[in-house]
Amino acid sequence: MSVSLQPFTTLKQLMKRGSARLLVLSAVSSRPMHGYDVAREISTTFDGTYVPRSGVIYPTLQWLEDNGYVSGSRQEDKTVYTITDAGKKYLKQHEASLEEIVRYMQRRKTEPEFSILKSASRLQRTIVAKLPGMSKEDKARIAKILDEANDKVSKM
Repeated sequence: MSVSLQPFTTLKQLMKRGSARLLVLSAVSSRPMHGYDVAREISTTFDGTYVPRSGVIYPTLQWLEDNGYVSGSRQEDKTVYTITDAGKKYLKQHEASLEEIVRYMQRRKTEPEFSILKSASRLQRTIVAKLPGMSKEDKARIAKILDEANDKVSKM
């Protein structure tokens, strides 16, 4: 797997290119862990600038297990994953790609654009979380605020 990273590659694009497999496998290589621990480990790697969601972690762990790169065992109502020899080999074969991903994310978080993208992402998560409980009036006000912000940014 080769990873070609452009300056404005989004996290979603990065994960679609198989990067999640390497990040998850790398996390599990440090010690046996369950999905929540994997997400926390990856988040720590990126100083909290990327926190993978369960929709990334669990399907990736399943893929890794289906391909023999990790093995899962039930412990206290959780599945704990351990890297296999095949997983270690896979990780070693793709070490350069993993290093490139980590370097890219570390470099990206220091760029001025990153703070804008992080703020936009945070706003999107807040709106999605609050949307079900909002009244029609609140939804209309939020839409107006967002349209006004868009207009202002477009005119810059």
